[in-house]
Amino acid sequence: MAQAASKTCEVCVSAPGSHYCIDCEEYYCENCKFVHKKQKLSRSHQFQKATDLIPEAKSKCSEHKEELTLNCNTCNAEICTSCVTGKHNGHTFSKIVDILLQLRGDNETKLRAKTNEANQNIKKIEESLNVFDNSVEYVIKAINDEGNMIKRMVDKSVAQMIALVKEQSKKEKDKLMNILSDAKSVLVGGQTLDRKRN
Repeated sequence: MAQAASKTCEVCVSAPGSHYCIDCEEYYCENCKFVHKKQKLSRSHQFQKATDLIPEAKSKCSEHKEELTLNCNTCNAEICTSCVTGKHNGHTFSKIVDILLQLRGDNETKLRAKTNEANQNIKKIEESLNVFDNSVEYVIKAINDEGNMIKRMVDKSVAQMIALVKEQSKKEKDKLMNILSDAKSVLVGGQTLDRKRN
């Protein structure tokens, strides 16, 4: 936590920290404050005089600039999550179990939600596939029905044309038979006349 002044500069560690950077939660001497304000990343940082009472703010790790959310039981010090794998590796921590349990619960909740969402999506896709298959079957049936109707129409038309051809050919054949019969009669008559002549 931030405190009142009487600290040394946390950058050069030699001059008194007469200025406090609210964004970094660090003490700076006059020279280091000037350099800090000139840097592109920290140009907009706000400072307070260290002699003023600094309002309470969230503490951050001086090494990793992360919030101090854990307590190292071995060192009896507040640390950030990055410190766990660093110089506090292998130490015991309070709060970390709660955080891990909370993360596990959050992950399980998210996983359940994603699983439910995936199941719903699969169900929708399967329903869509059924609708698609039914639509294809309907189209195939309609094509078959149309084809059968066309076949019946063609068969009927062919039968009518055949019947018409048979009827006309019978008429024409009857005419030819009459002509043949007349020709035979004429021939017989001619032969009869020829015999009489002889």
